Amino acid sequence: MVAHAASHQTIVSGLRPITSSYDLIDVSRLVERAFAGDMDESGRNAMREMRVLSQLFGWLDFFGGSGGSAMPGFVWVENGVIVGNVTVRQLNLAGRGWMIGNVAVDPAWQRRGIARQLMTAAINKARDYNAHWIALQVRSDNAAARALYRSLGFEDTGETVYFEQTAPTPVDRPLPPVEGRLRAARPADTDRLYTLAQSLVPETARWAEPLYRGQFDLSFEKRLSDRLTRTRVAWRLIETGDQLWGAASIEVNGWTRRGRLGLWVVPSRAGRIEQLLVDSVLAEIDPRTRSISARLPGDHVAGRTALITRGFRPVRALTHMRLRLSTGQEVGGP
Repeated sequence: MVAHAASHQTIVSGLRPITSSYDLIDVSRLVERAFAGDMDESGRNAMREMRVLSQLFGWLDFFGGSGGSAMPGFVWVENGVIVGNVTVRQLNLAGRGWMIGNVAVDPAWQRRGIARQLMTAAINKARDYNAHWIALQVRSDNAAARALYRSLGFEDTGETVYFEQTAPTPVDRPLPPVEGRLRAARPADTDRLYTLAQSLVPETARWAEPLYRGQFDLSFEKRLSDRLTRTRVAWRLIETGDQLWGAASIEVNGWTRRGRLGLWVVPSRAGRIEQLLVDSVLAEIDPRTRSISARLPGDHVAGRTALITRGFRPVRALTHMRLRLSTGQEVGGP
């Protein structure tokens, strides 16, 4: 049975839209059950925040002021209990691109076609708003989910691999490069670094890995802000004249002592400068740093090798998938 009414009280079994004030607590618990083995601390924090939001929207509903769901999507209900969930939202004001978020089904209710029904509803919602495409991310090792998405017309558009290094130690400062010049980045390099990073992310993957100029801000004001927040930041780049070949950064929070490493290399220099760039920023870390995370495109083999050489280990890989939509043509059912 597929239920079409939106009221939380009247749906017993089937598909219905999410109602924030009623559903966020149940959805958060469902996601924790469905992804129990994959959820890290940030994911658990997000679920706790969702439960807080549920209480907030409950009060707004009570006073008649919520104005609809803050988490657009659908749930699947069996005997009044939420056993499946999908979220879907616009990625930009123009509405051309949409994103599917959590696709979660209670382990006890999997392999019954619920995920397909949820996905179909999400795709058709985007189509109703004249979306040109809809995208999602899925763990690269989740063969069943990837097969489902491909059966609905999704295609792979890229992969991101996430790395972690625990108990890092500074490395010796590397020797100068054979080609080009290695130096610390300056405020005048902000736009060059931003342009380099943008050029390395394919258009089809930019929704999953958005870049902002502020991430590459090297101004005095940014350095002052970092000092006030006890954030240590180091940038190194390699160039020949006006040609920027690659860059690396490391940012360590002084309170948590956890850091993030970034690495960008133009394709023509791939395999030649990654280790030098990685080592040049690792040489700047505080010995008290607890951990460093990093992420790279799945096809950046030399970057992966450079990280693994310094003790990083891959912790997960996400495949980006995208479906092109033809306005007016609905996706079929199970």
